[in-house]
Amino acid sequence: VYATLRHALISGYFHPGEEISLRKAAAVLETSVTPVREALRRLEGDGGLETFGGNRVLRVPILTDAELTEIRDIRVNLEGFAAAQAINRIGSAQMRVINNAFNLMTRATETRDVDMYLENNWRFHSLIYRAADRPILMNQIESLWLPVGPLIRIALTEPLHFEHSMASHSAALQALRVGDADALQLAIASDISGAASDLCQALRKWEAK
Repeated sequence: VYATLRHALISGYFHPGEEISLRKAAAVLETSVTPVREALRRLEGDGGLETFGGNRVLRVPILTDAELTEIRDIRVNLEGFAAAQAINRIGSAQMRVINNAFNLMTRATETRDVDMYLENNWRFHSLIYRAADRPILMNQIESLWLPVGPLIRIALTEPLHFEHSMASHSAALQALRVGDADALQLAIASDISGAASDLCQALRKWEAK
C-alpha cells in the first residue's frame, strides 16, 4: 500500500493541495483502512503529504517558489551525479527499456495523454538512476520527487512544456547511446531546470483560480 501510494505521488497522479481520504484510498486499493493509515503516516514523514487546517486533514503539499528553487538545485546535482554513475553500467537490455519509456513519452506528447506521459517520465528517469546501483542516493532522489511529482501534472498545461521536456529527454537518450556522461548531465540539468520554471508558472496560475 505504501509503495503504491508513494509511486502515485512521484508519478504525479495527485494534484497539489489535494486532500487524501483514508476510506476512499482504501476502497481504490481494495484493502482495509489500517494499512492505508500507516502508509499515509509514513508518507507524511517522508514529506510527500502534510497536515492542514483545524481538522488536520492530510493533503499533497503546495510548495513555495523558494522551496521549488531549492529542490531544483539539489535535484540537478543528485540526479546529474546518479546519471553519470549509471552511464557505464547500462547494458543493451536496460537501454531497450529506457528507449521504450522514451517512445511512450513521445506517443503521449503527440496525443496529449498526461497519465501516460507522467508514468513514463518517472520510469525514464528512474531506470537511468537505478542503474547506478546506489540505493541511498536513489532514496534521496525519490524523496525529492515526492512533493514535485504532483506539480508536474499541472506544469504540463504550460505552453510547449511537452516539447521542451522531450527535447531534454532526447538529448539524454542520445548521450546514453554514445556514453557521454557530461552531455547526459547537461541534459538532465536542462530537463530539471526547464521543468522548474514551468512548475513555478503553473503553480501561480493554479493558485490564482
